[in-house]
Amino acid sequence: MERRDLLKLGLLSSVMTISNVYGSTESSNQNIDINKIVNKQRVIIIGGGFAGLSVAKNIKINYNNVEVFVFESKNIFASCPYSNLWFGGVEGVKYEDLLFSPLEPAKRYDYRLINDKVISINRNKKTITTLNSEFEYSLLVIATGIEYNYATFGLDENKAKECQNLFPASYNGGNEQLTLKKKIENFKKGTFLITVPKGTYRCPPAPYERACLIANYFKAKKLNAKVVVIDPREKPTTKAKGFLKAFNELYKDYIEYLPMSNITNIDTENKIVYYDTFDSTTKQFIQKKINFDDANIIPSNIATKLLKQSGLEITKDGWAKVKSPSFESLNDENIFIVGDALGEYPFPKSAQMANSCGIILGEQIAKKLEKKDPQYGTSLPGNVCYSMVSTTTAISVTHQAYLENKVVKVKAELFEEADNATAIATKNWYAGITNNIFE
Repeated sequence: MERRDLLKLGLLSSVMTISNVYGSTESSNQNIDINKIVNKQRVIIIGGGFAGLSVAKNIKINYNNVEVFVFESKNIFASCPYSNLWFGGVEGVKYEDLLFSPLEPAKRYDYRLINDKVISINRNKKTITTLNSEFEYSLLVIATGIEYNYATFGLDENKAKECQNLFPASYNGGNEQLTLKKKIENFKKGTFLITVPKGTYRCPPAPYERACLIANYFKAKKLNAKVVVIDPREKPTTKAKGFLKAFNELYKDYIEYLPMSNITNIDTENKIVYYDTFDSTTKQFIQKKINFDDANIIPSNIATKLLKQSGLEITKDGWAKVKSPSFESLNDENIFIVGDALGEYPFPKSAQMANSCGIILGEQIAKKLEKKDPQYGTSLPGNVCYSMVSTTTAISVTHQAYLENKVVKVKAELFEEADNATAIATKNWYAGITNNIFE
């Protein structure tokens, strides 16, 4: 792929045609008269993130004779992509750049946004139950993203809650983001710890990008401080060459990278992390500990418990299984899974991939509602992922899904020489994807 083609990807979302479909929206508890399906078919989407909102919009663009309800427990959309730039003090990036209201696109594309939490799914009755009511569906889309799992750090439920409150992961928007930003701004000296999750997790490069930008902030402030990154892997999950170069050259005095290090426990009161690390000399794992002054503790990620509770097929790691090459649940033709909850394919869990899959699924559901062939596998998603390694330079990777012998695979292409052009593309990409969803 040529450099100019990569930069174009940052603009793709912003040049997509906007449909002139208008309608009503409701974002509070609904009256009982909309709980049952009356005249139209109804698609219910659980989750109002990048994936869920993309599905809602693209169903309505392609087929308007259907009710679409999006259930989201949060009452504001606070973006995680681009938040690292705000944490690191990149010039011109404000917290307001992360905040969006889905009410306008809901009105424009005529889907309902319902601020309520879904607590169960009854597949036999084809209903969902929320904290406030019960709703029927014709088709159901699960786009619930991730949940946290602190058990891999040796923490029980009480300690996990304590850790989340004291050292939030900031893999969710709102309070977690505001807390982490304040921690960075108030940090004076010492060790700032960042943990990289075990297993599959949302936005693989995010912890490393965050480490670079926080280190850049400390360096600019001339603080006697360092960022320690504890990683269970041998090297960064993605864009390893680019990140390691930044660690060793830009931040050699500000970042300490500890690979092959598995956290076994966290003493939140005394601010100590215990971990096993591989000793290349003895060829054995040895136990170590590190004291820290403040931290961004990112735990392992898991999919929503709704999947297992509803009897849907899941992988051994708990992510959703689907019928390849579709997004249709492996054991329920009326349920589709999209975004970070999906585990069947080797897709990175990213905003761009969620948006790309959401567009495709929206079109497929529209065809299914019209009794047409959804043509599963005809369109496959792509991804572009930018990572800032300083306030003015970035690296990137692209992914393109493809079918080989009826198996969905992904081809990746890396761009690991940090430059300003890629940093500009980062900003263009973010403007493009958010404009596509919210305007």
